[in-house]
Amino acid sequence: MAFMLAARQEIVPALWLDLKGNITVAGRPVTPRITPGANRFRGQDGVTYNFSGQHGGVLFDDLPALKLTGSMTVSTWIYPRSYVNDGPGAQILFRGDDRCGYDTYWMVVEGDGTINFAVGNERDQQMKVKAELPLNRWTHITATFDVKTGELAMWFGDERVAYAHTSRRPFANLDPKQAPGVGIGNVQNNLGPHNQPFNGMLADLRLYPAVLTPEEAGFNGRPRVENP
Repeated sequence: MAFMLAARQEIVPALWLDLKGNITVAGRPVTPRITPGANRFRGQDGVTYNFSGQHGGVLFDDLPALKLTGSMTVSTWIYPRSYVNDGPGAQILFRGDDRCGYDTYWMVVEGDGTINFAVGNERDQQMKVKAELPLNRWTHITATFDVKTGELAMWFGDERVAYAHTSRRPFANLDPKQAPGVGIGNVQNNLGPHNQPFNGMLADLRLYPAVLTPEEAGFNGRPRVENP
């Protein structure tokens, strides 16, 4: 058991915006586009990203390490100020292109006051889990997809708040002519037809190519209290 835990702790995030201000993909530094409406600041506990809810995001090319088709874990602290200001949802993490639908995985705050984690297949069929999300406070979210069992699950802190099972699996190849990529705080392309901006803050966002527990994925029980 100790050997298995040690091995799991060595899993390198496919994407990580760490508290020191580093941004890495598969362990290598990258420089995303941070578009107007998004910015970052350094608080007492580290670097936090702030989003206006009107425009802006942290945008990445569709790098090979982000084309996850198997198990995955998303882990992040978020502080939402509203549910949706513009568009059908407020994206926390999104991989897709400029087509309507045909997205592969995403975490989004909806207008009904829930946060949703979903995967989608090449037939534009999706499955999601969701839970009610409080405003104006820091919440740690962990969401997982297990490709072997088809289980989707979500935790607030160390409490599991939602789960479901699906036969749908995320797919690798988006349309290269439709600006494929990954967005944090919005969709992947600030020059495209879609705008789904998050209004709030997030910190220590991680995407792992494996199923991890909240503790293994970065949750330590300490709430964040920084404000820009």
